[in-house]
Amino acid sequence: MTAPPAVPAGPDLARVLGRHLFPVLEACRPHAGRLTHVEACTGGNVSHVFRVRGEAGSVIVKVRGHRFARIAIDTDPALIALEHRALTTYHGLLPDLFPQVIAFLPEAHAMVMTDVFSDRRTWREHLDERAATAEECTRLGTALARIHRTTAGLPPLRDGDGDDLFRAEHAYGYCLRAGGHQVLDKACQRLDALPGRQLVLGDVSPKNLSLAAERTAFVDLDNVHYGAPLFDIGYLLAHLVLHHLTRPEHLHPLAAMFLDAYTPGSARPWRGDGLLAAVTAGVLLYRLEARTVPYPPTAPPATTGRMRHRLRLLLDAGPFTVPDLLETARQVTA
Repeated sequence: MTAPPAVPAGPDLARVLGRHLFPVLEACRPHAGRLTHVEACTGGNVSHVFRVRGEAGSVIVKVRGHRFARIAIDTDPALIALEHRALTTYHGLLPDLFPQVIAFLPEAHAMVMTDVFSDRRTWREHLDERAATAEECTRLGTALARIHRTTAGLPPLRDGDGDDLFRAEHAYGYCLRAGGHQVLDKACQRLDALPGRQLVLGDVSPKNLSLAAERTAFVDLDNVHYGAPLFDIGYLLAHLVLHHLTRPEHLHPLAAMFLDAYTPGSARPWRGDGLLAAVTAGVLLYRLEARTVPYPPTAPPATTGRMRHRLRLLLDAGPFTVPDLLETARQVTA
């Protein structure tokens, strides 16, 4: 019998894994070397995430339980197999943009992955301290476009109508429809009517990104589903707005750089895309109101309160564009 790894696993990891603790830690050793430390990673709402460090490096351990990690909602831990399938697919096609699964332990509902956070910080943690840079926004737009091009034509992850149900209940239900506005309900219908449906990431937010050391990395593929690429664009754009509510002078140029990088050329079709504007507004409301899914504040309560109010006025007023939305965000803190 192999002796258990000598490492202070910590009460959280031991509690989450139970009898599966030692097999999971043993799976970390070929990549991390002799284990020295385990620390919990912040930000995950669905799964429990830990960084396991050793003398040769570090790995990430992700464990799914019978309940979401930070939300009081029951779930099936076996669903981690879908994220495993997504990561295997995306890393196989784009190894420079996604972590590699080193080990998958179905009985433990756990994965061991390469640690793509070279500075051990998410982009969200950097944005809490500073504005995004033009280079980061251009890199993100270019990378997201590359992902969508590369994964076009792949089949859904879920069998039967499971992917349709996931999109309706999770991507739309927890997010766009949570705002309870008819414009956002219609936006969901319009997204589903768009041609060219394909695999989309579904949760492209700063907490799931690393831009350290000039590398772009996407993690947390819990929400990969079959839908419209525009959802991913609006999702990331909304977070760009959200994290610059206190830095409004940066917002217009950064958003333009991200969108221009995604769709290069002088035509700038995003400027008149009302559906993109509506999706972005819906994701903003989802984060600002945080009715089901928590998201730590990005601005003082007075600022976020004004933004929520202005967003609902914008939705009530009728069709609007991305520049209209950006100007609304600028005026909130002007």
